[in-house]
Amino acid sequence: AILDYTRVVNIDPANSHAFHNRGISYDKLGQYHKAVEDFSSAIALDATNANVLFNRGSALDSLGHFDSAISDYTRALELDTVVQ
Repeated sequence: AILDYTRVVNIDPANSHAFHNRGISYDKLGQYHKAVEDFSSAIALDATNANVLFNRGSALDSLGHFDSAISDYTRALELDTVVQ
């Protein structure tokens, strides 16, 4: 999946969904730094996606960056009280 999303990002670097989905793939593999990078890229393209903010918060939490994680969780809840 990571290779497929990388192809999409290379073809369409404005595709926030591809960054988000690749970030999810990295997160599931425990590659939290790469996940945070992709989630951050997705947020730069669409700062209103609560799910991406929540997922970046989760990856940051896994890295022990608790203050940053709380900030992302808070912003996600401000955007959508039912983040999935």
